[in-house]
Amino acid sequence: MNPQQYIDSDGKRMVSRLLELVAIPTVNPPGKHYQEVVEKLQEWCQDAGMSTAVHRVPDDVVSAADVDPINPRFNLIARWDVGAARTVHFNAHYDVVPASGVWRFGGAFEPSVQRGWVYGRGAGDMKGSIAALLAAIEALKASGQAPAFNIECSLTADEETGGALGAGHIVKEGLVNADYAVVCEGAAGTRVGCGHNGVLWMDVRVIGKPAHAASPNAGINAFEKMAAIVHRLQSYKKRLASTSREYTDFNGDTRSPTVNIGGVFGGVGQKVNTVPGNASFSIDRRVLPNERIDAVERDLRRSIGVAATAVDGKFELKTLLRIEPCVVDRDHPLPRAFAASLKAVRRRPASFRLTSGFTDLHYFVADGGMPGIGYGVDGRMGHGIDERVRVSDLLQTAKTYAHFMTRGIGA
Repeated sequence: MNPQQYIDSDGKRMVSRLLELVAIPTVNPPGKHYQEVVEKLQEWCQDAGMSTAVHRVPDDVVSAADVDPINPRFNLIARWDVGAARTVHFNAHYDVVPASGVWRFGGAFEPSVQRGWVYGRGAGDMKGSIAALLAAIEALKASGQAPAFNIECSLTADEETGGALGAGHIVKEGLVNADYAVVCEGAAGTRVGCGHNGVLWMDVRVIGKPAHAASPNAGINAFEKMAAIVHRLQSYKKRLASTSREYTDFNGDTRSPTVNIGGVFGGVGQKVNTVPGNASFSIDRRVLPNERIDAVERDLRRSIGVAATAVDGKFELKTLLRIEPCVVDRDHPLPRAFAASLKAVRRRPASFRLTSGFTDLHYFVADGGMPGIGYGVDGRMGHGIDERVRVSDLLQTAKTYAHFMTRGIGA
């Protein structure tokens, strides 16, 4: 039985494991149940015959990243050394975004299989890719097929909040010992991910003056000032749609930079009969490869200042996250080899794309200095209600990983 056949025969276990992973609510922020999921993943990696090591991020490093160490960060490294000349590192994150709303089948962390789909938070982003990756490794082991390269895996924390304590930490600490990297998200189906947009997260805190609601003129309503600033920022949003700012992807598609205002908003010490003395909102600005993040931040800060001045508003700005865009040469042997495996499994020609989101790929490419790509399951409704992934796509993704592992790079 070859690895492809083994994956078909053992598909139920892959789905069962995905259900187990989804049921562990590794919600970030704040970063819950990390140790529980890492212990489970370590057990499965060891069952597959891989050597493993769990690395806890030191509490002082966690605190320095403005994260409460009451929720410790753990990263798992697993290896299968076959004595090959080269090593490929596979990375996947196990944290998920918070869930809300009414789900079609149970709750977000009550996973189920319905009509060929696995439902639950993280099914697509990206615990489904973890299940597929482990299934591919086990298929090679069970069929007696050695990979064409040494396999190194990292299952890491905190990608949903930037990845500095996850993939970023293991690269910085020299825990990655590989020649190439495959981040198990960033493209799906017949597309190979050759990079991602950058991102700039900012917090805008509007400063007012609290007062009793019976005498509102004695205060300065920070909420109203915030609303006025946000309204004036709509002109900034429109400027981003200019054709002069467009970026053309590998396949010829064009995209414009985007900004999302108010993913997080609120205030402190609010009460119905109090004039709010402060209010805050977040800004998520996606940075295209043809932009420089320093220039983007200067422009955004200037635009916020102009909007605030126009409404006589006082404010404070804090940069929460900065990630540069990441682009990989699609003609490098790594994406070409992976594309060949995609074509062999999917029976259709592969293409290359740069994802509009951001992934942990930049840590391996920019900081680790190694060629990398992104590829994982084709999840639907990621970060939304009824997140899900097709069982058939889990199987196809596992087969693609297995084919790439046996085919190698430059074969």
